[in-house]
Amino acid sequence: MDGSWFDESVKPLLKGFSLEYSSFADGDFGDLERIELEGFNKLGTVEFWSKGWVGIDIYDCALDDQVMNVLLSPEEGESVYQEFDRFIKILTQDS
Repeated sequence: MDGSWFDESVKPLLKGFSLEYSSFADGDFGDLERIELEGFNKLGTVEFWSKGWVGIDIYDCALDDQVMNVLLSPEEGESVYQEFDRFIKILTQDS
């Protein structure tokens, strides 16, 4: 799972959000591919690490609250799809 998977599977469901991509080498969990999203008073970050870790974070500016913050290890691979379903639901509610 990486940025290409995100672009194919998640991005089409996030109409109206602006996305910014960045990457960093040699982090704690390997190379990092980060996608930052902004739209509808919400800020999101998705991080794909080369060693299989996935981070998902959403901050709701209207609520002034972090509404999702998940870091999944490579062993939790099956949970990633459920968490992305939740990610999409949270981002698109009230949009």
